[in-house]
Amino acid sequence: SPPPPHPPPPPPDPREVLEPLRLSTYQLSVLIPMLQGAAPSAILSVESCVSILQQAAALAGSRALPHAWLSLLPSQLSSLVSLFDRHGCGLIDWRRLALALCDIPRPTPQQVSAILKELSDVGDPLSNKVGLGVASSLHYWFASSGEPPVKEGPDGVPYVEGHRERALLDAVLSAFTLEGRVQMVDMLSYASASPSVADALIQLQGVYGDEKGGYTCAELAKVFMLATLPVPEATGLDRKSMVERVFLAALAPQGGEEAG
Repeated sequence: SPPPPHPPPPPPDPREVLEPLRLSTYQLSVLIPMLQGAAPSAILSVESCVSILQQAAALAGSRALPHAWLSLLPSQLSSLVSLFDRHGCGLIDWRRLALALCDIPRPTPQQVSAILKELSDVGDPLSNKVGLGVASSLHYWFASSGEPPVKEGPDGVPYVEGHRERALLDAVLSAFTLEGRVQMVDMLSYASASPSVADALIQLQGVYGDEKGGYTCAELAKVFMLATLPVPEATGLDRKSMVERVFLAALAPQGGEEAG
């Protein structure tokens, strides 16, 4: 296999202070291009995705994965990636994984509608080919509270608590950008993904439904395919972040057995 690419320059100040399992925007900026390079069309085998994660972990001095990830065995990485294999066929849409690793909250139906209105106001209809400039100018539910304040650590290095919003937005959009166009329908669908079909239908009525709130059979099929995902939401995990749920589900004993 080809050698892993050289990592990008070290993350700029201020550094992001995050929960142990979460990827920084710098780490996302390393991993997402690796996934895109392997599968521009977004469909990737579980095996190939695991190999890319292992390559990211091996990038010397890049800190491309959180420290807590580095001890995962290949079988555990495979379990983690396989959570996004909807059909058990050994293939995933890596954008689902990337979005989960960005760890953004699910939008409300009102927040989805607000983005659709912004697109309409600028005369750019919702599609999977929204210009990157237009997409970057929209107001997103996960990047609306302003940049976190910069603080100074005991070592004199500036830091922020949480993600830098603009950098997080860039990471999310980059995962859904193909040939300079943002796949906005897919991004909103995947961000709204739920184990419940009914929940997804309510969430995405503005994207797929008609003016009366109805769905054609074809649109129903799209919602089922794109916006339903058995993301682990078992008791005890549902209040945790997406990254924590995915990580813990991947490490859970197989067959529902409790660890001894």
